[in-house]
Amino acid sequence: MDSNNTLLITGATGQLGAFLLAELLGWGQSPAYSGTILCAKRPISSFTQLECVAEFYAQPSKAYRQSHIHFIDLDLDSGADSAEWLAAYCAQHQLPIVSSVIHSAAVIDVNQSAIGGNKNERITAEILHLAEALGVEHFTHISSIAVMGGNAPLGQLEILEPKDFQPTKKKIGLGSYAKSKIYSELQVWRAQQEGLSTTVIRPGVILGIGPLYRAPQELWKRLWKGTLPFATDGCSGVVDVRDVAAIVYAVHQTRTEGPVIAVAEHPTFYELLLWMQKGLGKTRKIWFLRATPWLNHMRAVSFLSKIPWVGKYFTAQMRIMLFSKTQYNGSSGDTFLKNGYRNIEDAANELGKFMRKQAEH
Repeated sequence: MDSNNTLLITGATGQLGAFLLAELLGWGQSPAYSGTILCAKRPISSFTQLECVAEFYAQPSKAYRQSHIHFIDLDLDSGADSAEWLAAYCAQHQLPIVSSVIHSAAVIDVNQSAIGGNKNERITAEILHLAEALGVEHFTHISSIAVMGGNAPLGQLEILEPKDFQPTKKKIGLGSYAKSKIYSELQVWRAQQEGLSTTVIRPGVILGIGPLYRAPQELWKRLWKGTLPFATDGCSGVVDVRDVAAIVYAVHQTRTEGPVIAVAEHPTFYELLLWMQKGLGKTRKIWFLRATPWLNHMRAVSFLSKIPWVGKYFTAQMRIMLFSKTQYNGSSGDTFLKNGYRNIEDAANELGKFMRKQAEH
């Protein structure tokens, strides 16, 4: 890439963003980015995830602090208003103006409707306004397979392709995160129609590492503490975080329009949890609940969804999450990987061993 280019990344202190920065530093499969990288963060952002990723790659804990990496406090809720400040920052530090953006920041929630709604759509719109004000050449958006909707009855196998998108599908059963990602992607497609060069990448369930207290590591934390007593024969698309980071870098570099799907395999939730637990060195019993008869049992007690505290376990969203058989064609992402997707069982074992060290310290 041209050393005169300046790249702006949002979400660099999060799980995917930290691995993306590692990829840009040349720690993964890709050559190191030669231009300036501006990493947007909040004033209260922690660097723990970045230090964790550096340790994972056997790098010094502060290895991500390099002369061409700038961590800047940027209010993502008012992106358009930040354009003038950002241009002034580049001028002050004698940096080329921002020429491209990778938007990987996201608010992750698993509630049916988060209090106040999920902010992802509003943040995406603001970053797009910022990109427009700066006159950037390309914008890459990290979406999710949550935006892809099928028509098969729950529990039946269905394979979705990159073209599948559900902006007009009824939102019953969709959580606030899925809805926010749908509306965020619509913002990106609108910007593309208005002339902005864009890329959309839809990762599956990302298997990664990081501090146990953070939302992306909820499964690791619950498996470590033994608070995940059962699993189902439902499935979703799963992918190693390192593969997603490599795909994002390559797709952004080539300005592939997409959407590009980053999904490696579709293990059942029961298989995935067993693999993760093995990586952690745990051997606790996990009860295996098959769709027949448990799916019908949950439907029969759906009235419990109205009860405070326990209701979230009996919603339509929970049934979809636990018993869905939907699969995703991830071949569009595979073409950007030098050696193809990592094997998920092997990845769970490798990442689990690292997470065990984190939990023990």
